[in-house]
Amino acid sequence: MKFEIFYQNSGSKRSNSLGMDHVISALEAVLAANLKKNPHFAGVKEVTMTMTLCGKTKIRTLNREYRQKDYVTDVLSFPVYENLRPDKKPREKNLSQMDLGDLVICREKALSQAREFEITYEQEVVHLAVHGFLHLLGFDHEISDKEEKIMEAHESALVGQIYKKLKSKK
Repeated sequence: MKFEIFYQNSGSKRSNSLGMDHVISALEAVLAANLKKNPHFAGVKEVTMTMTLCGKTKIRTLNREYRQKDYVTDVLSFPVYENLRPDKKPREKNLSQMDLGDLVICREKALSQAREFEITYEQEVVHLAVHGFLHLLGFDHEISDKEEKIMEAHESALVGQIYKKLKSKK
């Protein structure tokens, strides 16, 4: 299965890649391996999603427009499918390509949270991308404490695998 992230750095004067190519490659590899184990993706040959880094104004506008929450947030997810969790009944098959949806990550929040957690900016972007990816699959930490623990376990495992892949590329 091919998994591709269409990445853009919206509204920034810096180059589009920001040195994120190796991060995107690691995300694609680990998330593709994860999806291969998910029955919803049996027979699917290509999976895509978009990931956009943007500024505070843009993410606040999106948060207000789509979630009716008027504040800056770190990541927003816009899934195409309602629920692609591996523990849920698989969707109808016969799709060779699937688009998971869109992630929008706030650059400034990622940078401030990286400083707060004493990690690199790239590590925080990985964490936020994985968090958003899980939302695209239908995981939701806001439903209950149990769901929060389930999502955190998946998040921790995936982030660990991606960090390991990034270290091996250095």
